[in-house]
Amino acid sequence: MSNLRLSDQDEAMLHGEFGKGPEVAMRILSRMADIQGAAELLDISQVHIGGSIYTGPGSLAIVEKFVEYGAQVRVPTTINAISVDKQRWRQHHVAEEFAGKAIRLADAFEKLGAAPTFSCTPYALPGAPAEGEDIVWAESNAITYANSLLGARTNRHGDFLDICAAITGRAPKTGLHLTENRRGGLLVEVPVQQNVDDSYYTALGYLIGQQAGNLIPVIDGLQSKPSFEDSKALCAAVSTAGAVGLVHIVGVTPEAPTRDAAFGGRNPQRYLTVTEAMLEEVKTSLTTGSGTPALDLVVLGSPHFTLGDFQELAELLADQPPRAKVPIWITTSRFVLEQAKAAGWAQEAESFGARISTDTCLCMLNSAVLPPNAQTIMTRSGKFAHYGPGLVNRPVWYSSLKNCIDSAVSGIPTTRDLE
Repeated sequence: MSNLRLSDQDEAMLHGEFGKGPEVAMRILSRMADIQGAAELLDISQVHIGGSIYTGPGSLAIVEKFVEYGAQVRVPTTINAISVDKQRWRQHHVAEEFAGKAIRLADAFEKLGAAPTFSCTPYALPGAPAEGEDIVWAESNAITYANSLLGARTNRHGDFLDICAAITGRAPKTGLHLTENRRGGLLVEVPVQQNVDDSYYTALGYLIGQQAGNLIPVIDGLQSKPSFEDSKALCAAVSTAGAVGLVHIVGVTPEAPTRDAAFGGRNPQRYLTVTEAMLEEVKTSLTTGSGTPALDLVVLGSPHFTLGDFQELAELLADQPPRAKVPIWITTSRFVLEQAKAAGWAQEAESFGARISTDTCLCMLNSAVLPPNAQTIMTRSGKFAHYGPGLVNRPVWYSSLKNCIDSAVSGIPTTRDLE
């Protein structure tokens, strides 16, 4: 028997008083809330759509059916990265039939009122939520970033519950929306950081994701606040390696000013003492290739390259020869690309040999769209290093951004800093 209590407006939607679209959306939403054991629904302030990847006729039919019903989103809604670069898909050798359906899916979300942001980093866009806001964000790294760095509240939902939430403005009141479910359970004590590069937070996040299980990690011992880009890397890695939607960083996460606050006054259930050897082991494990073959491609931007990433790249390129020997592919959002162009950093990357794409992301790569000779691939993305070998059926080398650029110049994948 259901324990879900619906408000009068919820009931009105469920009975079709707001139209067919909200009726179907509320039917799906209330059923999922019941399965999740929610007692009621709550108001949300915004949605980030994750079901924007074309996975077959079913995914397209669902969204176009809502368009046919005349549905519209009730709260500000953004769209995650999609399956193709809408402006450049022909250059990427994407099959026309697939591109057409992927673009139809994106267009359908726009017809429902969602903004065509096409980015997996909504926290880098204007209008990010504030502490305490209940939201429905899809895309695993964004979910973890919203909970951990912004103090907003969202769960890890399955695809298409997000569009139902956007159409109704409601979400199940369960999981990380509830304060009692946001308390830490795993204490992660980190060593003093020395000679830290951008790979540090990826390795730390990936290690924690592997170890967390169903506990919320609490990181204690960081000597300084992670940068915007470091936080992105941490959140992407932890949510890739495990089913983690929230990480408390003591002194950084809004609701974790102290260790005691992060645990809600309780003792940790488990402990993880991180060592440098553990982090090095993670970095090594993210490289699935072996030896020193000729490098064919460097891929950057999973999650999407931010303005800070472009700046870091520009600073590295200041000491490099005018052109790389190896092609570089960068994925980013339209919003960030415009900023990077205004700063001149995008042009510097392109002059070096980078091809910049928007709308899509590295996780849409497959063997069909890769250059035929791209057998050896390198990345600074822990997320792509994790998923890439299965996506492209090729080994992937992982290292820091500096090592990726050095490797693009030398033509050999280098995973250790050059002397």
